[in-house]
Parts: sequence; structure tokens; C-alpha cells
Amino acid sequence: MDTVFFESTGERHAQVIGGLSALERRIREVARQGAVRAVVAAPPVALPRPLPIPVEFVAVGSAPPDGARRERADVIAGVELGDEAARRRAEWALIRTMNKSFEGPVDALINWRFSMRITRILARRSLAVTPNHVTIAAIAVGLVAAWLAGRGGRALPALAGVLLELNSILDSCDGELARLRFQYSRLGQWLDNLSDDLVDNLFLIGVGIGLGGAWRWLGLAAAGGRGLVAIATYVSVYRRTGTGDVFAFRWWFEADKPTADAVYDPRSPVTWLRSLGRRDTYVFVWMIALLVGFAPWVVCHGLVIAAVNVALLVLHAAAVPAVRALRRGAR
Repeated sequence: MDTVFFESTGERHAQVIGGLSALERRIREVARQGAVRAVVAAPPVALPRPLPIPVEFVAVGSAPPDGARRERADVIAGVELGDEAARRRAEWALIRTMNKSFEGPVDALINWRFSMRITRILARRSLAVTPNHVTIAAIAVGLVAAWLAGRGGRALPALAGVLLELNSILDSCDGELARLRFQYSRLGQWLDNLSDDLVDNLFLIGVGIGLGGAWRWLGLAAAGGRGLVAIATYVSVYRRTGTGDVFAFRWWFEADKPTADAVYDPRSPVTWLRSLGRRDTYVFVWMIALLVGFAPWVVCHGLVIAAVNVALLVLHAAAVPAVRALRRGAR
């Protein structure tokens, strides 16, 4: 696909959907699909610069260039724009497609009901909120949660659990907003992933401090084990890809799977088992434990996650050389 020819009824293509005009959104969508040029047979509208592909406006009713693919600039997420009700339907239908590529069960069943509504508000053009702004806000909420968890008692740790769940919801919002507004960045990727590990580990330490006694050391051990695995993961991914994309990490038994879609195949029982260790799941469980006054569960659960991951890391370190040797032998 080289050229895409856009048409629109009236000025519907100028309506704002998720902070972008419908035309800009459609141009960015086809550019990601491989288009190299856009021709628009509709009244001109202001477009930001730079755009990923050149855009040319022609008179309404003009014939499309030879070989161009015809598209509607006033149809978003399968909804034809028109009045305000149609615009809102299109916007919500679009936002509903902005979920994470690989969701845990809590994100898929619960968190999206909050995150996507927050994202819809944040996406308003007048607010000028970026995904990194949301990430920084989520970090602040998470740090407050960790501090409250360390205060002890019952009420403050319960509030800390709720705030950590809010941090998890906002953690979905930054990604949803980035996909919705096409605001991807390497800084945002690193900030998002590193902040999750920082907040979770500080939270475990905070809960341990709040419980006192040996729990302090157990909380520290859980955080240390998780931190060790996180560092090893980031180093491995950065060496291979130059990014902080944790979905690019492969355990030794996944080395033959070239894409994250293959690793997180929803038909695989391993994917469902793995989802129990996803952040959205354990954060939700920690919140419930703190709300019912059973803070030791959080530290114990953190220790189990750390122990499993450290064990996998040790096996991984031992198995990777053997896997590489087999590959060299196969060549």
C-alpha cells in the first residue's frame, strides 16, 4: 500500500476523537499499516507537524490517484461520525481497543472499567496531558502507598492497599493514552517499567516495616529477590534489543518463540498460569489482604514471587549456555 485516498462528509473529519482530529488519527493509523502518502478530498483542516507521511488536500469530489486505496476519514473504530452522540460512541469504541496487548485477569475483568474512563478524560486536547505525566502521577501515588504501608496499624495499610491498586490502574492509563494519542517514547517505556518495580519493592519493604520484627527482614528479602530478577531481565533485554521492553525477555524454554504473541498465547495453559504472577493480579490480592487486616500475606506472597523468579533465574543462567551450544551444533 503506497497511497491512501481519504474522503469525508462535510467536516466530520475535523471532529476530535481522543484528543486528535479524526483525519489525523486516520492518517497515523494508515501510516502504521505501511502507507507512504495520503491524499484528502475534504475541506482542509489544521494538522500538526510533523506527521509520519506527507498529506495533500485536493478538491472535494476529486478522483483518487491511480492505485490508491480509498478510505473514509470520518469513520473511527467502525462508527461513522455525525452528531455529538456518534462522536462519543466512536471515541468510546476506539478507547476500548486501547487495552494492553497482554493483560492479566484483573486488568481484563476489573481495572479497564476504571482506567479507560480515566484515559478518556485525560485524552481531552484541552488538558495537554502526556503518558509520562500519568506515569509520574502513578509513581507519586505508589510512593505514598509504600510510606503509608510502613506506618503500621490497620487503617493506614488498608488505605495503602487501595492507593497501590490506584497506582496499578494509572499504570494502565499511561499505556492506553500513549496508544490513543500515538505518544510512544523510549523514555516512557523505561519510566513505566522501572517505576513498577520500584513501587512494588518499596511497598513490600513498607509492609514489612509496618509489621515490625522479623517481617522487616522478610519484606527486604522479598524486595531484594524481585529486584535482582528485574535487573537481570532489563540487562538481558537491553543487550538484545536496546530497549526496556520486558515483553522481549525470553526464558530458556521460550527461546524458540520469536514474538511476544507466541509467548503469551491465550490458548496456552502456561499463559494462564503465568497471569497469576502478573502485576495487576498480585497488587489486587495485596489490596484485599490489607483491607481485611492480613498484612503478613503481602510479605509472604512477595517472598513466594521472589523465590520462584530467583529459582527461574538460576536455572536460566545454567540453561542458556546449553541452549546456545545446541543451536550452534544445529548449524
